[in-house]
Amino acid sequence: MSLPLFFALYCLEAGMFFTALPWTRLWTLNAVLHHNALIALWADNPYVRGFVSGLGVVHVMVGVRELVRLSRARRGSGAR
Repeated sequence: MSLPLFFALYCLEAGMFFTALPWTRLWTLNAVLHHNALIALWADNPYVRGFVSGLGVVHVMVGVRELVRLSRARRGSGAR
């Protein structure tokens, strides 16, 4: 039971990270993203930022779904 819980917590944490990261100074002032002019232009594109945030939202949704599934499975096995 610990591996599915770890997966759910990972999804929640990664989701929150990727949802917020593109809109912070860490993304804007990142030396790796702005080392090359083409990559910097791509990384500063609002659509790319929205895509990364969307992936974060999907991760959060998967994490919540897994936590609900684990909670229901635990309640179902405890009631018997």
